[in-house]
Amino acid sequence: MASIQKRKNKNGTSHWRAVVRIKGYPTVCNHFDRKQEAEDWAVGIEREIKQGKYNFDRHKDQKTFSQLIDRYLSDGALEHIRSAEDVTYHLNYWKSRIGDYALIHLTSEFIGQERQHLANVPTNKNLKRSPATVNRYIASLSALFSHSVRLQWIDENPCFRLTKLKENPGRDRVLSEEEISRLLITARRSKSPYLYSFILMSLTTGARQGEILGLEWRYIDFDNKLAHLKETKNGRPRSISLADSVIEELKTLFQKRHPAKPLVFASRTAFGRVDLKKAWQEALKRAQIDNCRVHDMRHTFCTLAARQGASNLELATAMGHRTLNMLQRYTHLDAQVTKKFSKNISEQILQGVSI
Repeated sequence: MASIQKRKNKNGTSHWRAVVRIKGYPTVCNHFDRKQEAEDWAVGIEREIKQGKYNFDRHKDQKTFSQLIDRYLSDGALEHIRSAEDVTYHLNYWKSRIGDYALIHLTSEFIGQERQHLANVPTNKNLKRSPATVNRYIASLSALFSHSVRLQWIDENPCFRLTKLKENPGRDRVLSEEEISRLLITARRSKSPYLYSFILMSLTTGARQGEILGLEWRYIDFDNKLAHLKETKNGRPRSISLADSVIEELKTLFQKRHPAKPLVFASRTAFGRVDLKKAWQEALKRAQIDNCRVHDMRHTFCTLAARQGASNLELATAMGHRTLNMLQRYTHLDAQVTKKFSKNISEQILQGVSI
């Protein structure tokens, strides 16, 4: 006979505790956020016990989700992951949701319900998570479950049965030459001494915002006009070429630098990197440029380079991509640009052909 009771949590919320007691068998219990889930679970467990299909020994030895996370971290699984901070954030969320659950109860159906909750419930900032963000949360959870399989704590990864949510297409915003001119003019007039140099470097190198703002003076090679990026998104250091205009701007900043601060774009009040968000937004407003993000300058560089005939390998090297697939999100060649290729190919293959 199953007993369903409402219990209060330490944080003021409540849960439903389901206890299944059948004479001659050990007691089995679990807890859920909703009463209906507890009732459905109890009915299923009672059926399995009466049919002799329930494994009591496995239930007793079953680890909880919180124990799995603790083991995952103690095994050093995140030590070599560059996105360890994001993964930790994801795991903390899952721990708050299902930390006390025994792993045996975390089925694909259950994880699917939790994914739906994640997608529907707004964040603390009252923002709804995008399908791409939800997929990242599930990816972190899947890696955790795969570790559990290797430990032989579970038989299979429940996330493998879930189909990824369809993600929104990547942004394809590319600044026009007129917009670039207006942006540079307003940036030059900005109160920030760094904004113009930052924008100019971003548009002429395609480097990521974090790569530029994290650049140190010791990695600037003025003689060879290079900047050596030691910390990149994919974990591989690379060098970027600096145009003469960028070199001149950097020389000016170098003369005005604080000797004790290693960063090129150093904060005036601290030893960290400068925050250009406010200056960037003001420059966009004065230049009358809408729907533009800092990362769009990276799109713009790649597209302009492609229009000038840069090969995929050259673009991948300049952008710091490990694979050529990522270029599909950055090169936006319109019909006018590709027209010349169609014309040249047509003339080549139709030589000597009479119609």
